[in-house]
Amino acid sequence: MKHLSSKSDDPEGLRTVLHHEWLRTGYAVLAFFLLLCSYTMLRPVRDDMAVRFGADRLHWLFTGTFLCTLAVIPLFGAVVHHARRNAILPVCYGFLVLNLLGFCAAFRAEGNAWTAAAFFIWLSVFNLFVVSLFWSNVSDAFNAQEAQRRYGMIAAGGTVGAMAGPAITALVARYVSTSTLLATSAGLIFLATICMMALRNASPGDNGTSLRPVGGSIVAGVPLTLKLPELRGIALLVICLTTVSTVLYVEIISLAGQHYASSGERKTFFASVDLAVNLLAFGLQLAGTRFVVRHAGLALALSIAPVLMLAGLVVLGIRPTLIGFAAIQILHRASEYAFGKPGREMIYTTIGPEGRFKAKNFIDTTVYRANDAASAWLINLVRGAGWSAVLLVGLPAVLVWLVAAFRTGIRFDRRTDK
Repeated sequence: MKHLSSKSDDPEGLRTVLHHEWLRTGYAVLAFFLLLCSYTMLRPVRDDMAVRFGADRLHWLFTGTFLCTLAVIPLFGAVVHHARRNAILPVCYGFLVLNLLGFCAAFRAEGNAWTAAAFFIWLSVFNLFVVSLFWSNVSDAFNAQEAQRRYGMIAAGGTVGAMAGPAITALVARYVSTSTLLATSAGLIFLATICMMALRNASPGDNGTSLRPVGGSIVAGVPLTLKLPELRGIALLVICLTTVSTVLYVEIISLAGQHYASSGERKTFFASVDLAVNLLAFGLQLAGTRFVVRHAGLALALSIAPVLMLAGLVVLGIRPTLIGFAAIQILHRASEYAFGKPGREMIYTTIGPEGRFKAKNFIDTTVYRANDAASAWLINLVRGAGWSAVLLVGLPAVLVWLVAAFRTGIRFDRRTDK
């Protein structure tokens, strides 16, 4: 897609360009707000289901999530192959809305444990899929320079939504059913779809490319990821990120189950952690993301999270407590939302449409959930032997993460500085 340059000798032309850039930014901010509000309304429910299922059996839920993700990839590839680029998101989001309405009916009929497990798996696939597809379309609407200016703001919009979601759930959960929450979530996704369609319409002219399908093989994302060094770097970052995330998640689920006897106490704890994560992430996104990327480069931005985790996991390996894990989890997720995620998305602005849709979706869903499952089994094995998953699994992953982050960021910085 061709983008208008913001560098113009014509003041009137410059004002027009900036107006359109701000308009696109506004649509993207609102859409991301609605999407993450939709997801985080339901996240505390999912986490409580994980506690009930048991920390020692979480690897089965992660495996189920991976298998479902694996099944989705060729279906999504077929949509990308046949549908116009500007129709991919409405088609996929519309399908997800229908899924949520189906769960509404299931929970209204007093769903059983199998329904709960199915919902845990579906929501775990859903949250990665909708966010990945959102950023695919955003990277189709912004160039690399615009991304450096606006992605922090767009991410902050999502963070506000991630704060609003749990707040809504906390306010109304006592008075409405789970099926009502699901229906509300479906409505928010529908509104987000409208915003993303408006974003596409407000994007600079692309000579009709958005009216043509991306084409290519339905599994083209796999060889493309292996071929391009930028995509290989992103995939390695995701593998390291998910390994550390899974270590922290399993440990927190285990300790929360030991410390809190009731479902209500656990939901309150998880909601408190989510709120702290999003408050910190929001501040960093507004004040830090753009400044760090534009003045220090993407290499430093991508390295912030692994540096923090390196220090945090050393402390947790020596003294593992629930409060300690919660604090490190807050730092981990906030730095990921403020620097890691926007940083990785900026790289996609330098890659073609097939990479932005097929390879990105493959990395964000299949690679992500495959490593989730593999890490969960490895962590279960290590914990079962009485060893520390933090020291034996988490620390090595953080060290690789730090090296991969710096190398991937440097490659982007050199390319965009030309």
